[in-house]
Amino acid sequence: MKTPYNKDELDELKMMELKLFIIEFNKASQLDRSFSKSGVSSETKILFRKELLRLTLKLFAKVDSKTLLNKDIRDAILELKNLDKKISFGQAQKVINVALKQYCFIKGVDDEILEELDCPLDSLSMKGQGIKNSKMINVEMEDYIQYQDKFREDGTLRILRDKVYDKQRVNAFLGESTDQENQNNPE
Repeated sequence: MKTPYNKDELDELKMMELKLFIIEFNKASQLDRSFSKSGVSSETKILFRKELLRLTLKLFAKVDSKTLLNKDIRDAILELKNLDKKISFGQAQKVINVALKQYCFIKGVDDEILEELDCPLDSLSMKGQGIKNSKMINVEMEDYIQYQDKFREDGTLRILRDKVYDKQRVNAFLGESTDQENQNNPE
């Protein structure tokens, strides 16, 4: 026997869970700490969070309808960045890119959608790329595009550049050392 439920309530819960999914990435990215260093006001932080949820959910809907384009992602990041002159493109891109990557993998999207994704920038992915602005707080749109173009130079998906960072995070969670740590501290 099928358990009766209210479809509207279930839809509301699904939307709430998607918002919590995005909120967890926002916490993990430590954007509030970064914003404080940049002098972003409390009011702007709250506006940023609201817009982050709205824009990311809009991008999720494009993933679901298989209409997501790279331009949609970059336009959403630019919209977030333009909320305040103290917000860098680097700060604005992080949560959107991480949440989109995870959402696409969970949903099992086609390669065509994965082609559209950008690699979330972080200290590891930006290291050694020879691009002027190598700190998240200073990264602007031109730098961001240069990074993404460099990640694409090897003829593969841009998001694959994030593998090293993701592996490091999983290893840290499990209390395991990374390959880089093993190389630096051979037993």
